[in-house]
Amino acid sequence: MPIELYTMDTPNSTSEYKARLDNSIQWLQENPGEKPTTASRIFQVKPEAIRVAIFRARKKKEARKATIKRGGHNKVLSDTQSSAIQLYCKEQFEGGLGATRQMVYSAISFLKSQEEPPQPPPSWRWFNGWMKSNNNLHTIKTKPIAQNRVDTHSEKDLEGWFGKYHATLDKYNIRKSRNIWNMDESGARVGCPNGEEVIVPIEVKELYTASPENRKFVTIIEAICADGSEPPPPMIICPGQRIMESWIHDNLLGNEVIA
Repeated sequence: MPIELYTMDTPNSTSEYKARLDNSIQWLQENPGEKPTTASRIFQVKPEAIRVAIFRARKKKEARKATIKRGGHNKVLSDTQSSAIQLYCKEQFEGGLGATRQMVYSAISFLKSQEEPPQPPPSWRWFNGWMKSNNNLHTIKTKPIAQNRVDTHSEKDLEGWFGKYHATLDKYNIRKSRNIWNMDESGARVGCPNGEEVIVPIEVKELYTASPENRKFVTIIEAICADGSEPPPPMIICPGQRIMESWIHDNLLGNEVIA
């Protein structure tokens, strides 16, 4: 801007002095190597007034940056939309499946598309940051389990089982732990599916999901004594007519029974 040298006369009004001050600040911005005292001589304003104006402008700029950093103007989801996403994750958990990260991201994108005017979906980077800062949701890995065993993992079923167990001990007057043995079969599924990461409410720690049953099993019969004595070797039952040599793993001890 062209420099106009003002005389040492007192300005006619406050607005004129303010105009001189604004011009001095603008001149300093255009000439960062100059000092406020130089501007005060050119525009005939007090150096202290220039310094105070520069200080206030800097503070206002810092406050504006802090507001943007807190996300006040960049908030993607409203409180109502955030509550809807949390309810969606809870419903998916109660349904026994759980919501994957892609499902939750798609739900957020759908909510944004229903706004007026429609908004574009947020970035995946924003979604990851939103998940990290969310105190009501977290990510866990599901545990596949046979469908007919999903309903047995309840406190009521376990209490019923132990009730029958203690009744049996009383019926046969069994008191010594060496006379208490448990023998059970455990199926090892061939080609067991892996779990997947899902987003659930923060109070949920585990999620079992049903896995398909049309898979082959290797059955292992094992026993254990209540006193902790050495158990008998397990019996491994494989499907088929013949036992293949490739089925015999190196970590077997040699006293197992394979049939």
